[in-house]
Amino acid sequence: MSHEQKYTFGDSTLAAQRLGWLAEVFEPGSQQLLGELAAVSGGALDLGCGPGYTTELLQTRLSPAWTVGLDNSPRMLELARARASGAVRFIEHEVSVLPFPVSAAELVYARFLVTHLGEPAHVLRGWSSVLAPGGRLVLEETAFMRAEHPAFQQYYACVQSLQAHYGQNMYVGQKLAGLCEQAGYVLLQAGVLARAIPAAQMARLHAANLATWSQDPFARASFDPEMLRRLGEALAELTTGGEQAPPVTVGMGQVVAQRIA
Repeated sequence: MSHEQKYTFGDSTLAAQRLGWLAEVFEPGSQQLLGELAAVSGGALDLGCGPGYTTELLQTRLSPAWTVGLDNSPRMLELARARASGAVRFIEHEVSVLPFPVSAAELVYARFLVTHLGEPAHVLRGWSSVLAPGGRLVLEETAFMRAEHPAFQQYYACVQSLQAHYGQNMYVGQKLAGLCEQAGYVLLQAGVLARAIPAAQMARLHAANLATWSQDPFARASFDPEMLRRLGEALAELTTGGEQAPPVTVGMGQVVAQRIA
């Protein structure tokens, strides 16, 4: 399997900062999910680890024998290594290219990664070869985002169009269970965790992301620059609290699946 994937949200300094904010916002839900899992005595693998926040979370919550984060961005991995403890390792590797340069893992984890895969069932099937017999695959992806403020609605419509252009699914969290079964896993747990997130926090994330993906060739050709400028200003206003808005309700699809021995 050697399908290169496109990450639409970049790996710039601003993109890395946004991933730090993203970790702050979504860590409580991930903590809850990981806390419900049985102990991991073998290794744990974090796919698409970015700056390593989720990799450290796996290590601290599950105490596996080893924890490795994989990512294809040297810039993100440099940041991950700079802030990580000695208990985790990071390796540069494309998550859709097999074999992986690690031993078989007891647990494979990914958050906000499947949304960027053009052929998710195919890639998930490949990941089973990285799991030890009986090993578990744990996934977290956005299932929905509901907002009353028009700036959020417009932003989500643009991102959905952008990702669809590249064969990606913004709300793939709705389909995780079916994708895992299609890829040959046994489903152990599946659900959607909904949380109301303050508008200012979401606006900060989206404003940083807009500054990155607005430079994408498809975005530049498809979206009116003046519209994007006004959208950026509206998100910035929400970020600083200059305008109040109801929270954004985010549903995170969470799945635990098992490799058939």
